Amino acid sequence: MSLIQEIFLETDWEEVEQAQAACDERAAQLKAEGHTCTCTTLYRITDGRRVFLLEAQHPNSLEPENKPSRRKLPARRSAQRG
Repeated sequence: MSLIQEIFLETDWEEVEQAQAACDERAAQLKAEGHTCTCTTLYRITDGRRVFLLEAQHPNSLEPENKPSRRKLPARRSAQRG
């Protein structure tokens, strides 16, 4: 499963708190389904209005952060010159 991204614009609701509550409610739904969620408040550069960004990913699709490299380095060969 891929990353889910949803935005909640402040201007889509009558009050800012409603937009933030909608983002939080959706995050709670996704968490109940087993997703890992992050909610971030961003600001539009044009008018400073808030944008609530929800990012969610299912734990089965998360990649380990410190995954060791499985690439084997080639062995060094000593060059004999004659």
